[in-house]
Amino acid sequence: MWPFRRRDVPKVGTITLADVTTSEADYTVFSVGQSRLGASFTALGFVNDDPPRFELASLVPVIDPAMKSIADIEIRIDGYVVGYLRPPALNSAIDLLETHRAESLRVPVVLLSTPAGAEVRVHSALS
Repeated sequence: MWPFRRRDVPKVGTITLADVTTSEADYTVFSVGQSRLGASFTALGFVNDDPPRFELASLVPVIDPAMKSIADIEIRIDGYVVGYLRPPALNSAIDLLETHRAESLRVPVVLLSTPAGAEVRVHSALS
């Protein structure tokens, strides 16, 4: 009997979930990490008192090397981490990544200025 090898189905790359809209009501998914990521917002040229900015962001999984599974999902704009997903959006994103066999997801986000500083919210297509 020859050795059997498990074939992993190749990942498809990036899946886009929705188009950018300019209605803040469409961006219902809150994220975490903004207070620690001020340098990212500064590098993107977004400061307090700026009007809302609507963009596409990448949701990139962070793999735990010991467990070989997704431990977290970063929200990235132009390579800068601007937040992390929290449950239940985290669970939804993991399910979408596995269902579509995608390496990452592209989803609309809005950058907002709040009293606590810059904030990013993700489009409701994720939930």
